[in-house]
Amino acid sequence: MTENHLRKYETVFIVRPTLDDEAVDRCVNTIEEYLKNQGGKIISTDKKGRKRLSYEVKKLRDGFFVVLRYEAKPESIVPFKRILQLNEDVIRSITVVLEEAALQVNV
Repeated sequence: MTENHLRKYETVFIVRPTLDDEAVDRCVNTIEEYLKNQGGKIISTDKKGRKRLSYEVKKLRDGFFVVLRYEAKPESIVPFKRILQLNEDVIRSITVVLEEAALQVNV
């Protein structure tokens, strides 16, 4: 694998429900800009809206779900996950590598 090779990833993160729509948009834009500055390319951003959580996370019962699909260098993922952990507005996140078979299925 070459150093410039980009892999496809999907990150689902939950934003604090106490934020208004404008603050949620700013949070999402900040995360997208970080990826772009690291050489990544945004494929899609799907704001799923406010949903009830199955269990309490950081004493919160609901959150604003965002699904972000993007291409990035593999070495930029660990710092990206760290940025999400340090962001006070993001209460939970998960990042997975998207295989070609998963990209063929419409979600």
